[in-house]
Amino acid sequence: MFEIKDVDLAGRIGRLHTRHGVIETPAFFPVIDPVRQELPVAEVRSAGLSQVLTNAYLLYKRTGGAPVKVHDFLGWDGVVMTDSGAYQILEYGDINVTQDEILEYQKAIETDIGVILDVPTGNVPRERAAETVEETLRRARAALNTIDPESDETVWILPIQGGKYLDLVERSAREAVKLPYRMYGIGSPTVFLEEYRYDVIVEIIYTAKRILPGGRPVHLFGAGHPLIIPFAVALGVDTFDSASYIIYARDGRYMTEYGVYRLEQLDYFPCNCPVCSRYTPRELAEMPKRERTRLLALHNLHVIQKTVRRVKQAIREGRLWELLEETARRHPAARAALAKFRKYYRYLEAGTPTAKGEVRGVRAYGGESLWNPRLLRFQERVLARYQPALDGARRAVLEPLAKDSPCTPPGEGEYRAYYDYFIGVVPWELCGVYPSIHVDHGGPTLEAARHLENALIAFIHKLLKLGVEEVVVKGPAAALLARRRPPKTRLEY
Repeated sequence: MFEIKDVDLAGRIGRLHTRHGVIETPAFFPVIDPVRQELPVAEVRSAGLSQVLTNAYLLYKRTGGAPVKVHDFLGWDGVVMTDSGAYQILEYGDINVTQDEILEYQKAIETDIGVILDVPTGNVPRERAAETVEETLRRARAALNTIDPESDETVWILPIQGGKYLDLVERSAREAVKLPYRMYGIGSPTVFLEEYRYDVIVEIIYTAKRILPGGRPVHLFGAGHPLIIPFAVALGVDTFDSASYIIYARDGRYMTEYGVYRLEQLDYFPCNCPVCSRYTPRELAEMPKRERTRLLALHNLHVIQKTVRRVKQAIREGRLWELLEETARRHPAARAALAKFRKYYRYLEAGTPTAKGEVRGVRAYGGESLWNPRLLRFQERVLARYQPALDGARRAVLEPLAKDSPCTPPGEGEYRAYYDYFIGVVPWELCGVYPSIHVDHGGPTLEAARHLENALIAFIHKLLKLGVEEVVVKGPAAALLARRRPPKTRLEY
């Protein structure tokens, strides 16, 4: 059902097979109303989307429970995911349909991806959050009397609940993996997304993902802002949905990759999608509301799709961490999200190939770059695993790494290593091993200087333990060691 084709960090490009076609993930599902389509599905398709999400409960209510073929009803020939009505439970407290009824209805309308009738957590006291976890798990078990997640043509999603209470999220995930569902969802992020609490979303995703099976797709409900998508994908989310594109449009709000503007705040459109290429902000603002909403919604979809494509390309190139750094500079909430990633280094590093296909240089920008798994992994291995081949040498020389000239072997009776602010220490025999000489940066930062200082001191102590009688540090790093000069170390500025 799900093939993983490429990976970077915990993100992946995959192929999700459904009865109405194959979706390449990461994939965004725009939420469309089953009856009132303010943006016609043909225009949704024109934005490059082949999948949508609609609400099975609303369809059930509006058809009086009469089953219709959902694809024919929507006029959509791509993949359809249906929500069971959980969002209405979150908004209104309950709905007047049983789980068995809505599961049977989703089967009858031949949805491609369906969701059990879970109970979303939302932003509630802990006691209530625990109740939503237990009730969702009870319903997930009971649903097995109505559906067969292992063999049904519909791919059934089991949502993980718990909200901001990470121990409850963990319990929800641990119990979920005992059940035979082929796809999982991470529920209840909407309130935190609306408040730009991306750091909370990151923690919720990580807590669930480190437990869920790596070979099964994971959906994030309610995620439709370009700022959160790269972080969600980097943690292992494969699909996500939102009605944000149309909700923002109704309110005259214009999406960009770095934030949301009100239409009246813009003199120029920073976009060249079909809408922005044809109209000015003033022309759009003067249109009748219905037409303005349609065009803004179309633009917003293009922006979300552009973000998804950028994420995919970053995975292909092995630059997903660099994209996260770039995104973190667009909004304080995104920066807070990236700060959380430092806690999850081991999880991210496990899915990061050392090099991919055509070797590309690693771009380092600042302190966050030091946590790029490709850079940190190299330095950790040098300090923890590498054993210098001294061959009787009693003197060691450490000097700056120059990318434009090859690393020269040491002279007789001498050991040689090189250093760089972002890669750390590079033993001469590892020069050229990716990414030792493949780091591009504009010079040291305070964090990088401290990082190099610590790496040099650790490496020098390793050399001294092996019997080196003198270590000579040349170049700018000599100044870094002036305050904490290791024994038997000579500094040449």
